[in-house]
Amino acid sequence: MLKDLNLKAVYQSDEDDLLRDFYIPALSQSVQYDRAVGFFSGSMLSFAAQGISAFVAGNGRMRLVVGGELDEEDVAAIQSGYDTRILSEKIGRQLLRVLDNVDDDLFQTRIELLSWLVASGHLDIKVALKRRGMYHAKVGIMRDANGDGVVFQGSANETVYALLPDFNFETMNVFPTWRQELAAHFEPHVAGFERLWKNRSPGTVVIDFPDAVRERFIRIAKRSRVADTDTERALWEEALQRYMPSPARSQPSLPKTLGGRPFTIMPHQRRALEAWRASDCQGILALATGAGKTVTAIYAAVQFFKQTNRLCLIVAVPYQSLADQWVENLRIFSIQAFACYGGTARWRDDVAQALHLFEQGAAPFICLVVVNKTLTGEVFQHLLKNIPGDRMLWVGDECHHHGSVTNAASLPDQAQLRLGLSATPNHYLNSEANLRLNRFYGRVVDTYDLRQALEDGVLTPYRYQVELVDLTEDETDRYLELSERIGRLIGRSPARLGEGNPELDRLLFERARVLGGASNKMNVLDRLLRGQEPTAHTLFYCSDASTDSDDNSAPQRQVEAVSQRLHDLGWRASRFTAREATYERRLILDGFRLGDLEAMVAIRCLDEGIDVPACQKAFILASSRNPRQFIQRRGRILRRSPGKHFAEIVDLMVRIPDGLVEKSDVERALLEEELKRVAEFARLARNSGDVIETLMPLLVENDLTHCLI
Repeated sequence: MLKDLNLKAVYQSDEDDLLRDFYIPALSQSVQYDRAVGFFSGSMLSFAAQGISAFVAGNGRMRLVVGGELDEEDVAAIQSGYDTRILSEKIGRQLLRVLDNVDDDLFQTRIELLSWLVASGHLDIKVALKRRGMYHAKVGIMRDANGDGVVFQGSANETVYALLPDFNFETMNVFPTWRQELAAHFEPHVAGFERLWKNRSPGTVVIDFPDAVRERFIRIAKRSRVADTDTERALWEEALQRYMPSPARSQPSLPKTLGGRPFTIMPHQRRALEAWRASDCQGILALATGAGKTVTAIYAAVQFFKQTNRLCLIVAVPYQSLADQWVENLRIFSIQAFACYGGTARWRDDVAQALHLFEQGAAPFICLVVVNKTLTGEVFQHLLKNIPGDRMLWVGDECHHHGSVTNAASLPDQAQLRLGLSATPNHYLNSEANLRLNRFYGRVVDTYDLRQALEDGVLTPYRYQVELVDLTEDETDRYLELSERIGRLIGRSPARLGEGNPELDRLLFERARVLGGASNKMNVLDRLLRGQEPTAHTLFYCSDASTDSDDNSAPQRQVEAVSQRLHDLGWRASRFTAREATYERRLILDGFRLGDLEAMVAIRCLDEGIDVPACQKAFILASSRNPRQFIQRRGRILRRSPGKHFAEIVDLMVRIPDGLVEKSDVERALLEEELKRVAEFARLARNSGDVIETLMPLLVENDLTHCLI
């Protein structure tokens, strides 16, 4: 019974685990659970269901009130006797979008538990709508078979940053009903919930749960396996390990579960590691984006440590956001890595001490995650030279960056174990960089491409749509001018791109910006979006160029123009660029994952390494001609995620319009270059035939049918 639990009066996120310390123990003793939470979203739905596995096991009954929004039109309609059934249908459509776009194994499990309660008649849900603002209560009431109860109220929202102590500080107050001296604290909450449930709360309209959403819950329940508290705890433990550092540096080990399922590496990952070992533990794994390069490398490190009992694992990555992701993933394998970035003073002394202990044999295992900028610095280079090569496993993620002159010179020659990871290791133009890369890492020992990943079900199948965008007359003139200058420069200089010819690189960059920022892209995007409901988990890849506006105002960066257009159309969207601070990007990714943000508008920050498996649709407004970029972008969109059965890619392809200039080699070359990307995307799409049919007249006219056939 609830009285038998040693419940605290206050739970605070800097020292308590709300799930394990409060929800599961209390709900396991409860037969009745009343819950009121804020606006209906992926995070709030999961928050309401936290610990619900224990309640399901006890066959309890639950009443849930979730919040919704009323716009001015709804308010006026209600005041004039509006039929709430129509309002219920409108709210139902909003809630279904949330259910359709829930991403994350933990949240998916909790939705299935709620669905079971609905289907079995043990859960009733109502929606509270405020005439002004948003209903945002966070109150819970639990009662056991003896009639004793616990009332709790607090500030916690279920996002990683609300529930974990490294981020927001949250607090929750708990009031046992058998303590009458606390009656003034808990009775108002009990009475307030009853008023709300009976639609007697001033200023709030409470409607029955939409039938369409109830039916969706029932369908979910029929295909789901009711999870138990062990499953929920395992999923929660994974979340904790990803985001919370342990005070003790334990030795690496394999997790029991990953994604709520027993952990095991996939066949293609095992084959890749076997090929790497057969090459004396040196080589590059060319695994498709989304095929699990990170897990493959960490698994290799854990297994190697088991055999040798002494290992220094060093992971080098190009960007801090990717480094953060590695640190989180390493924790799942009980590896607490030193984050060697963000300012030398933050890590230098700790790393130096840890390396000294490792050299003396007092610390059998150490892990460093370093960004390439730090790697090339004097401080890290000094530390690196003292690590014995026979006990160093060097992992280069997105290792193609290590083909540059500066990065290649900073790689540790003494490392005997070298593992390179990249979906696209070789540069399509720079053979000298490729030679430097192979000189350090060795050859590509295993390839697992997108076709294989799609056939094996490792990645999500996709549909591809091409939209033609005409350059304006001014843009065409500028493009032709730059192309002529580039042609003259290439004719005079044999220098390769990126190898000592800054003038050529500058002209190529300017020409790419003309294509990326083509103003008619905004008109095409308007046509595609108007009349459609906002769709969660949508990505917009933009150029960093400026685009002209229709009202003759000052040019606006494309990323800002797209963000403004989405806002005008009612989308909940956020930019994701280098201008946002690191903590802001974390919050944006979390909101996108949960469906609280419907769209992210990105430039290049998502090109390499950053996980956005929730993404179901992507609009490509800008893409370079570098195959590495568009191949990695496609793979990022196709990552598997709960409830995600296929993905959609909409590609805005630029062309010079008919009649604007005389037919020229430049025009044909532009089409041919654009078609290289289109062909790569279309080749493996579910609707490749439709793409070819759409483009065939253009291909025939320019004698380019060979590009897609």
